[in-house]
Amino acid sequence: MSQTMTATETHSEAAAQRLRALVAEALGADPREITETASQSTLPEWTSLAHLTLMAAVEGEFGVRFTMDEMSSATDFPRLCQVIERHLADSRG
Repeated sequence: MSQTMTATETHSEAAAQRLRALVAEALGADPREITETASQSTLPEWTSLAHLTLMAAVEGEFGVRFTMDEMSSATDFPRLCQVIERHLADSRG
């Protein structure tokens, strides 16, 4: 890790790594498949039922509660990261 990295960047990177592992586990996918392009359209394991399981797992792991809009829009890894980061930023206030 670069010495010039800020605490927010470090936290964001750590959250993304936790999320990547969680997504892989919830979907039964190889963690190497969970890239910036991972989505419901690129991963056959990311079915509608798996998405609900994933959302529940993410809520439990990060201690957040998603709105229905967030759940329906977080259908790829980058958007899921954004939603988590927003919740974590709000909790740090």
